[in-house]
Amino acid sequence: MPQNLYDESWLYDLIHEKPADSREVAFYERQIQKYGSPVLELACGTGNYLVILSQPDVEISGIDISGEMLHAAEQRAERQHTETNLINADMRSFELNQKFSLVFVAGNSLQHLERREDVEACFASVRRHLKPGGKFIVEVFNPSLNLLSRNGDERFFVGEYKTENGWVVLTENVRYDIATQINHIDWHYKNQFMNEEQTVSFTMRQFFPQELDALFEYNGFRIEAKYGDFDESFFASDSPKQIVVASLA
Repeated sequence: MPQNLYDESWLYDLIHEKPADSREVAFYERQIQKYGSPVLELACGTGNYLVILSQPDVEISGIDISGEMLHAAEQRAERQHTETNLINADMRSFELNQKFSLVFVAGNSLQHLERREDVEACFASVRRHLKPGGKFIVEVFNPSLNLLSRNGDERFFVGEYKTENGWVVLTENVRYDIATQINHIDWHYKNQFMNEEQTVSFTMRQFFPQELDALFEYNGFRIEAKYGDFDESFFASDSPKQIVVASLA
């Protein structure tokens, strides 16, 4: 039976980890320089961004619902000799008794909120925690119709990734449900030391561009900028990302 990706923090990091000199990290560093701290990262996962962004002049906290991911974040912080404020909480309903200059959701994590009610609950929680003039940044995919229309029974090569135990080969199936806008994804991985192939599963809600904009507008936010990638280029049809910078309306 497939395992949940978020119970396999090592695999998550193998595929998603961004180095300190990456353009993704640089983007969030620029936003913190622009908008200041304290900063809150929602769904901080294994702490990839959180630990790198934790600098002496930056007060930053992170919440995540997964104990496995937070444990990995604690270990990452220890390896980097960094102090972090990690909180086990749900981004749909958190209460930290603090207001922030910047709240952000990186790595497409908002796409794990499958229902409109979940997104609205998350946005309501953010509204309660933003300072006047504070910013809310959300990063999600710009949906690819080519990817979403793939044959669900056909496997596609994702990549090869080097580990201490050899190269891991990753393939995937995707099954997109048009009615719910949820993409069901199975990742299959194996290396030369594994007797059997392993599978992890996860889902990602797709947010189409006008829909995403409307969710911000109807939930008490004003969109100040929308970028198509981490270089802060203008959002366009062929942009890989939707990166929204919003403030309280």
